[in-house]
Amino acid sequence: MNPVKIGKALMLSCLLLAVSACSQIKSYFPDKEKDYQFKTEIPELVLPPDLSRNETAKSPSPPVSVSVESPLPEPTVATDEDQQIHVERVIYDGGATRLRVDRSFAKTWPIVGKALAREAIEIIARNKPENMYIVMYDPGEQKITDESFWDEIRFVFDKLGGNEREYRIKLAEYEDFTEVIVLDENDKPLSEGAGLSLLLQIQKGIEDDLAESVPTPVPVPSSDDRRPKTEDR
Repeated sequence: MNPVKIGKALMLSCLLLAVSACSQIKSYFPDKEKDYQFKTEIPELVLPPDLSRNETAKSPSPPVSVSVESPLPEPTVATDEDQQIHVERVIYDGGATRLRVDRSFAKTWPIVGKALAREAIEIIARNKPENMYIVMYDPGEQKITDESFWDEIRFVFDKLGGNEREYRIKLAEYEDFTEVIVLDENDKPLSEGAGLSLLLQIQKGIEDDLAESVPTPVPVPSSDDRRPKTEDR
């Protein structure tokens, strides 16, 4: 046989063996880049049920800070009824003495009526068109305190032997206030004696009634109460 042909045959056999060996070695070291490109050909990894659960569900949610603001009281407009009623005694240059109430006639009329009833002063007529109460009054008469039987008996005898006379309580209305005037049966203003005593007793009745009817003040929330409150959820 020709030695040249034998050499070529040997070289070809060695080449085939080398290629086969390279393929065998390459199979031990797969091409990861190629595998990534052809991912669809690789079966997906199946995890056990315990590992496939969402681990985040096991951990508690962090606290959420919720800002809750305390409601502020709505501003209110002070009305005439909400303000404290003031009554004072005024003396004019001529000596005339009156009571002054910082309310209109419509509001002062029932105030005076309640004061007369409170002081047990007998009202014999109410002439509202003339702005006038007509009363019977004795400056030396004592008001019943505990309404016991003997107090009522004494009250009756005091009336029978007392110095009770007719007086007129006139209400004069002005722009910002109303004045209370005591008149005799002839409509003459009285500023001393029994007339002054009656005026002072009316003032006492008004002040006592107002002191009992003062509303309880509504507490105003402090600055700490108005701060936002934080709640954890």
